[in-house]
Amino acid sequence: MNTFNATANRAVQLCAGCLGAVFLFSGVAYLCLGHWPVTHHDFWRIYDVCLNHSWLESALRKHNGHSLFFPSLIWLADLRFFHGNQQVVFYVGLILLVIATGLLLIPVWRDNTVDFTAKIIATLVVIVGNFWMGRAHITASGGFNCNASLMMTGAEVSFICLPFMHPHSARFWPATFAVIAGGFVASFSFGVGLATWPVLLLLAWSLRLPWRSFVLITVAAVAAAIVFLLLPPHVRGPAGLRTLGISVATPTLELSYLCWLLSAPIFNAAFYWRVPGSTGILPSFFALMFGMVALVVAGREIVCTVIRRDLARSTLGLIGLALIAFNLTAMALIVFGRSDHFGTMPFELFAPRYFFHSTLFWMGLLLVAIQRGGSTSWVRWPVYLLVLAVSLLALPSHYKDGIRWRQVKDRAEAAATSLVNGVRDDQQTRILSPAEGMDWIYRVAEQLKQSRLDMFAEGLQDWIGLTESTLFNGRHRPEGLRGRCRITGTVPSDHGEPAARIAGVAWTKRKTVPKNLVIINPAGIVCGVARASANPSFTNRIFYLNKFARNMGFLGYIRNYDPTLQYTIRSADGGALSDEKILVPPASSPPDSQ
Repeated sequence: MNTFNATANRAVQLCAGCLGAVFLFSGVAYLCLGHWPVTHHDFWRIYDVCLNHSWLESALRKHNGHSLFFPSLIWLADLRFFHGNQQVVFYVGLILLVIATGLLLIPVWRDNTVDFTAKIIATLVVIVGNFWMGRAHITASGGFNCNASLMMTGAEVSFICLPFMHPHSARFWPATFAVIAGGFVASFSFGVGLATWPVLLLLAWSLRLPWRSFVLITVAAVAAAIVFLLLPPHVRGPAGLRTLGISVATPTLELSYLCWLLSAPIFNAAFYWRVPGSTGILPSFFALMFGMVALVVAGREIVCTVIRRDLARSTLGLIGLALIAFNLTAMALIVFGRSDHFGTMPFELFAPRYFFHSTLFWMGLLLVAIQRGGSTSWVRWPVYLLVLAVSLLALPSHYKDGIRWRQVKDRAEAAATSLVNGVRDDQQTRILSPAEGMDWIYRVAEQLKQSRLDMFAEGLQDWIGLTESTLFNGRHRPEGLRGRCRITGTVPSDHGEPAARIAGVAWTKRKTVPKNLVIINPAGIVCGVARASANPSFTNRIFYLNKFARNMGFLGYIRNYDPTLQYTIRSADGGALSDEKILVPPASSPPDSQ
């Protein structure tokens, strides 16, 4: 029997280690290869505030009921020192995600109540929960990831340091400072970070901390709540306070919404085994029951811990219960604030943007189950097998969402190209649009252009209107440029003149893909720019299984388009134009190059 147990332990450790490595490295790769490269969604409105107000006023304002004080310092610094480069914000967010993951692993590996196999399994749970691409709606966005990961980092610091607030601890005051500071960082990084405070009180009771610790945490919580309420919204009036309204939904209906939110990531992962994606997934009775069971199990665990007050014996159990309570409270706040929205659009209950917290909730449940199984042999192996099964269940959705977010990045870059050309191509820019409408994009893009920020930082828009002889001081060189293109439609420019959208493929004699191209009219004047996209063979083969073409083609525009003129395209990389050019044919003519 001992030989069998040793062999089984080694097999589980190997499987968990391999799965963890797959999710970690592929997750980081998918995020680096497929994230938002330009301003998008709510950040058009956020940047409108940042570009028209001081640093302090911009940081203090609430957006949609959320205080973003601490993460706003990141993108304010980016706007000031890095020209609004979204790559900088993304990699800061990725670093914060890695830090948040590492903090969760500290109590896992410090726990003395479980064996090495349990710690490996718990590590797998933490890695899958943080790097599963189902959460990419948040983690693939630099700004959103800074909000959410900084919130989780602050909350985790508070949870980890809380046990040291014992009166006999030599680190009482440093721990108190860390707990309160972490709570403030969480509260003012994202609105639901306020859930940190009731969870800290719950954990303090379960850890049998003295009343002095309760008083300090309560005073800090009240101070955080008062400051939060005093912060001004990003707009004055009812629109700025709409997320604080009282819902008309019944408690039973809100409980149903909470159960559906809890079950959403599990059903999303399962449906990838049957259909290409989760678009068609709607709340069902089975999903409701599944979420209700999870809620009952979580509630029972919380109540039993409060009654026993024995949380101090296991750091793994502590962080698991903290994740359950924190994310359950966060999702309850989401339901309270958006139940009317869910009532009119029930499919939103399965929207991927809510997976961030529901995934962490399931992570907490599994960590608690692993800790409980560490002392009960008949529970241990079913829990280990369950963790391995859930990880395998998530693999297809992880891979397919990795593909989808690579496509999102290409579409976002195409939308940025339209803005650089000064055209209003709603078909392309819709992917960047906030819920409030397209007008935000064009209005704020003009401000970004004037300040040379984000997609305008490279100055490609300055090429438009120059002549071949003045662009790059007339430098040309042979590139062996070849390609084909066609006009796919016309759109209005910023000033109302017609502009033509061009799509095509270009390559050089070295089989490389030119990144930047210019469209030139017969008078030798640059009347538009194009950007191309390519996939390195290695990443395409390893991470996408050759699902993408190496050369993804280019998209560009011709401003003041005249169908009677013959336009040409040249590459514009390395500070020189190519000697060769690609002819832009009329829509009914075959393409050519020379």
